[in-house]
Amino acid sequence: MREQLTINSTSMGDYIRTLRQQKKYSQYFMANAIDISQNSYCLLENGRTNLNVERIVQIAAVFQLQAEEFFDGYFRYLHKS
Repeated sequence: MREQLTINSTSMGDYIRTLRQQKKYSQYFMANAIDISQNSYCLLENGRTNLNVERIVQIAAVFQLQAEEFFDGYFRYLHKS
């Protein structure tokens, strides 16, 4: 039986917020970089928006990470929490 990967929107939003704050990027900067409104970006960080792979790849690129690096960091972040 295959295991299915489940990503919690809230924990993913927290991880993205952590990366953004480490880079000292504003929510406005991030929203502009991925071509959404600042309000939509805020909802994303608060776990109120489901993320698809395309959006995650966009976000990872803003942080200058490959998708694999982004997900590795996310899973390490989960184990720290």
